[in-house]
Amino acid sequence: MANLPSAHELAIPVEPALSRLFPGAGLRRGQVVGCAGDAALTLGCALAVRAVGDGAWLAVVGIPDFGIEAAVDLGIAPERMVAIEATSAADWGDRVVAAADGFELILTSPPPGAERAMRKLRQRLQARGSVMIAVGSTLHTVGGVACDVEIATTAVEWVGIGCGHGRLAARRVAIRSSGRRIPRPVALECWLPGPDGRVDVVQTGRPEQLMEHEQAS
Repeated sequence: MANLPSAHELAIPVEPALSRLFPGAGLRRGQVVGCAGDAALTLGCALAVRAVGDGAWLAVVGIPDFGIEAAVDLGIAPERMVAIEATSAADWGDRVVAAADGFELILTSPPPGAERAMRKLRQRLQARGSVMIAVGSTLHTVGGVACDVEIATTAVEWVGIGCGHGRLAARRVAIRSSGRRIPRPVALECWLPGPDGRVDVVQTGRPEQLMEHEQAS
């Protein structure tokens, strides 16, 4: 009888709309995932939704402008999310390493100089089976941190505004994942968020909810 994989070996699940971005259809434990682009922080939150819903804990480290309400709207339970301040690279290193001991997911914006703490942090992530999601404006500015998977968001387009009327209803984002752990780049388009506030794959045409919203505006 084949041995079943341990919980430590299993990938941390993500929303179905985002599973194609990863070789194992989820976040591989012990890895660093980099998210960049105009929708980087929203994407980083979206990557944590499914796992938090399944009972995981999320630490948000060193993101002073983090929007808790926006994260909750995406589907992250606030009672399983903890925000931790980090005002310097030294503080960041100590607090991210400490967070890896108790949290399966760490969402963070690495400051300049963060690479000095990465060796110790990687050892802790691999030992504990945690995943760090690092966000930045570009992949080159994610604190100089080397990422196992690199995800870029481009072609951001908000929809819902007509000719001077209406309100923002959904955001269409092109997402591309690459990296040393991915045999070939993967590209897809998602609603981030969709008209219901959650992440979803863009289908042919617009979602019925979005069409109804625009007609009512």
